[in-house]
Amino acid sequence: MLQIVIRTLLIYFIVLIVLRIMGKREIGQLSSFDLVVAIIIAETAAIPMENKAIPILEAVLPMLVVMAAQITMSYICLKYDLIRDLVYGRPTTLIKNGKILEQEMLKARYNIEDLLTQLREKNIFNIADVEFAVLESSGKLSVLPKSQKHPVTAEDMGIPTKYEGLCLPLIIDGRIQKENLTKADLDENWLREELRREGVTDVRQIFFASLDTQGNLYIDRRSD
Repeated sequence: MLQIVIRTLLIYFIVLIVLRIMGKREIGQLSSFDLVVAIIIAETAAIPMENKAIPILEAVLPMLVVMAAQITMSYICLKYDLIRDLVYGRPTTLIKNGKILEQEMLKARYNIEDLLTQLREKNIFNIADVEFAVLESSGKLSVLPKSQKHPVTAEDMGIPTKYEGLCLPLIIDGRIQKENLTKADLDENWLREELRREGVTDVRQIFFASLDTQGNLYIDRRSD
């Protein structure tokens, strides 16, 4: 029993390392090539978990080979456009200048219901409002609404705006994020003093706290 647990944990961590080395991709952004690689690695990892007769080295080696092949193919695709198009595919324009391209939809085996569904997911309920729609190789739909349907922005109205950067989490689950404090040129003494002003005497009472680029401190207590 202990041997099975150790083998399973070992293979689990090896799979995590292999996937981490292969790069960051969301599941929805996986191409067919990436998906096949993920399935192969999953199958390769599952078999030795169930079969104790397979040595760990023989279980790990196929995963390393698949990883090396995937990384090599990725570098080749970076260099050669033709191979990249064959492996990952190319985006397909489904709507151009407000007109649906039926032939392109046919080539992509993409029906009008699929198109309407993905448009609704982007809060577009009238196909007449679309100037361009491109089906990406990941299967997602990129949409450019017609100019008169764009949301009004501060730039359109000539309103000056302030810089908005990323908020820095300073406390997560009661733990001070010292690295982020350093990035903000602040220290723990400053943070604790700010918390005291809000009536907080113990950092562990805070579930989450962050600092925006305007110097405003957001605090969310556990009691909330």
